Amino acid sequence: MWNKILTLLDVQFGFQSTKASSKVKKLWQGYDNQTNENVIWLEYRVRVKSDKSTQSDSRTDPKVFRQAAVEKQRSVMNDLIARSNRLKR
Repeated sequence: MWNKILTLLDVQFGFQSTKASSKVKKLWQGYDNQTNENVIWLEYRVRVKSDKSTQSDSRTDPKVFRQAAVEKQRSVMNDLIARSNRLKR
């Protein structure tokens, strides 16, 4: 399970091809009585390769990943709205 989370974090922040190592660990877990939510604090650390000659491309650029994630979220929301509108008819 932690390996999947680590892989997702590497991809999310664009370190999958530039990292020398990365790790994630649970720092704290508790309950927030004000919001009635379980809270888990994670620490994600990345050691990046020291080779400065590697340039980020479209596959590793964090901006591209964020833009793709935003577009995916918009697509999902538009789909949900369309389905909701169809159910109302």
